[in-house]
Amino acid sequence: MSAKQKQFLHSSVFFVLLALVFTVSMGYGIVLPVLPSFLERLPASAGRISVSWHTGLLTGTYMLALFLFAPLWGFISDHAGRRKVILLGLVGFAGAMLWFALARQLAFVYAARALAGAFAAAVLPAVLAWVGDACRAQERAAAFARLSAASALGFLFGPALGGWLASVESIGGVAALALPFYATAAIGGGMWFAAYLWLPESSMQPARENTSQPDTPALFGLLALSLLVMFGIGSFEVGLALQGQQMLNLRPREIGWMFAECSLIMILVQVFVLAPLLRRVGSRLLAPAFLAMATGVALLPYATTYPLLIIGLGLVAGASGVLIPALAYLVSLAAGTRQGAALGKQTAAASLGQASGSAVAGWLFAVLIGHSFWVTAALLAFAAVAAFRIAEA
Repeated sequence: MSAKQKQFLHSSVFFVLLALVFTVSMGYGIVLPVLPSFLERLPASAGRISVSWHTGLLTGTYMLALFLFAPLWGFISDHAGRRKVILLGLVGFAGAMLWFALARQLAFVYAARALAGAFAAAVLPAVLAWVGDACRAQERAAAFARLSAASALGFLFGPALGGWLASVESIGGVAALALPFYATAAIGGGMWFAAYLWLPESSMQPARENTSQPDTPALFGLLALSLLVMFGIGSFEVGLALQGQQMLNLRPREIGWMFAECSLIMILVQVFVLAPLLRRVGSRLLAPAFLAMATGVALLPYATTYPLLIIGLGLVAGASGVLIPALAYLVSLAAGTRQGAALGKQTAAASLGQASGSAVAGWLFAVLIGHSFWVTAALLAFAAVAAFRIAEA
């Protein structure tokens, strides 16, 4: 690792970028433990079936907004500047979470959730594009790996914080359930001030040897792979929860520990393993990672005990921990000077993949009982073949 790379990765600017990614990721996960209970207090969503329905739809609304708005924000950041888009996204995200906390009608809850997703979609592609502008290719792998680790840490920390805040005994009713939303709004506002004070505008000229126009065929293939890996993760998460509850009779705490282990493995791989490996082998890393992920998913139907389930989970977590930042890194390399637009499209593709994977997984599990994982494994094996062809092109 060069002295310049070490200096950037330990700079206050990069720390702010890590904190921004962590905040947006935490803002998504912090609402999940309290959303069903919050909806129960709203007259229009009373009843178990209605609450379940609206919980799923609100989660899908957030992901749909990410899918629709991430390419637009990325395009705007290429022309207006990364810093402006990040600041606008943060203030909109904080305002949307505050509106969610105050909402007492279901229509306003949907509107606030959609706005939160739309403004969150501004932050991640603009942050990645900022790093793409500032870093040379050999520096970018480590930077993207750490940004991905910050995102995974946010997803891990968010639900725990949300559950803890909502359980404050001194505050009852809707007020306690709204605390996670107030907290997210406050943290988002604090990060706006941090970005305003310490985040400069990027050069808008990628610090790289190749400043040519985007490699469109390579970008298309990488975007398709981004969709497939996130489809696999979305399907895996839902299927894992259903398998643990309905087939292994695991308690919620044990299922929660499985997801925590998944996040921890992803973080460790991204911080300590990915960057040097990615610099050495580049896109040739994708096919083995997809194959390992497919193998881990295919093993899950045979995991009749908790330890065996942990082994399959470890394979999936390790492989996805490689694939998520590696694909962002390769998209950045292929984007030329249009970092924001390309990384915005990748964020959109990943959001669409995760949303569709989560939606399809429940239906597959009901139809195929314990074998729904095979469909996901087959798609990931197909992605491994496609990744091999992309690497050889």
